[in-house]
Parts: sequence; structure tokens; C-alpha cells
Amino acid sequence: MKILKQKSACRDRKILINSNSPGSQDSITAIDLGLIPYSEAYNLQTRVFESIRLNGMPGAILLLEHHPVITIGNNKNIGNLLVTEETLTSQGIELVQSNRGGDITLHTPGQVICYMILNLNVIGKDLSIFVYKLEQVIIETLKNFGINSSRIKKHRGVFYNNSKIASIGLKVKKWITLHGFSLNVNNDLKYFNNIIPCGLKDYPQTSIREILEKPLPITTVKEQIVESFSNVFNIPVKKSGSF
Repeated sequence: MKILKQKSACRDRKILINSNSPGSQDSITAIDLGLIPYSEAYNLQTRVFESIRLNGMPGAILLLEHHPVITIGNNKNIGNLLVTEETLTSQGIELVQSNRGGDITLHTPGQVICYMILNLNVIGKDLSIFVYKLEQVIIETLKNFGINSSRIKKHRGVFYNNSKIASIGLKVKKWITLHGFSLNVNNDLKYFNNIIPCGLKDYPQTSIREILEKPLPITTVKEQIVESFSNVFNIPVKKSGSF
């Protein structure tokens, strides 16, 4: 089985990293990156991480979608991958070894990814509270669309009844977070048949489109995530094309 290693060196789009931008010392910057490859997004995360580490800023949120990719958490367990490399290739799905926490998961277009590069030295050095608040951001976002979701004890993420709608996977270095969460919006859930997502056999995946029986504009969901994040963490968030 060929598993690509997560690399920080790759071709990426031009995003200005500017520590002197207005509000950068007292607000979170939210950047919408559209649909991009996993490796490109990781490269951008590492660049933003270094800027935050050097300048002590609160952080940034990268909002995006991925081309089809299955990522394996840092436990390196491929036991929850249910198909062969040939099957993944035939579906156009990349397989990547990530350095985030958690088990195996999948990203495809129509799923909103929120990479949170946040300085817990500024926001609060308590990882349990941070994860709880991230879950609350997702719960508040879904509530705005008429979906009552919840946590399930001992399982990280957010659930609708007995189905999982959002997953969280993080890495923390020098009290600065990397990676973040994914929220199923309009994505095709059949791709999850290739894996046991997060190793949870008893909690199938669901999405906003499946619950509401209609799609929602991705931009609308991203905007609500930003608003919910600002409310839950009680910190201003400014939208920008640069950092």
C-alpha cells in the first residue's frame, strides 16, 4: 500500500503573510482558500504557524475544501482502511500519512475543512477546553441551519442522532495548534465506504444535505463557522485574503 508522506514543501498559491496587517495582534484572521490539494493546505499551515510563533499573534483559520484524500492519523493505523490501493486510485482518492491526532478520515469536495492555526498562549493553554469549544463552534453553526447536534461521551467530534457529521483532529506544537475539523455539508458520503471513519463502526457519516434533504451554499456555511467561532471564543475574526 503506497501512503504518501505529509510534506511541507510543495507548490502553493501566493498568500501574503503579513504580521503588520490591521488587527493582527488582537483578532483571528479567516482566509477562504477554496478547493485545494491536501499537501498545499499543509504547506500553508506550516507557513502561518511560523509567522504566529515568531510574532505572537492569536492565529488564523483556513477555510477550504479538499480534492479526494484519505488521511491517516499519527497512530499510523491502516486497519480501518477497507479497500486496496487500486480501488482508491480508480476513485481518484489520494492516501496520505498526516501528523494530526486521531484515526483515519476522508475529505472530498462539499466538505468544509477548517484548519485552526491558533496560539493557545493567547487564547488559553487548556487543550480540553479548546477542543470542547471547537465542538461548540460546530454545534452552534449547525443550530443556525435548524440542525440540533451534540457530543457523544468519549468520542471527539459532533454527532446528529447516532451519525457523525463533524470530525476533529489536531496537533499542538509550542502551544500553537495545527489541523482542525471537517464538517460534512454537501459531500458525497459514499466515499466513506472505503474506510471506518475515525475507527467508529457504529456511527455512520451524515451531512447537512442529507439531514435537510437539500444542499447549502458552501460560502454560507463558512461564514456561519466564522461567526460561531467569534462568539464561542469571544474574539474578533477578520476575513482576509492574506495573513
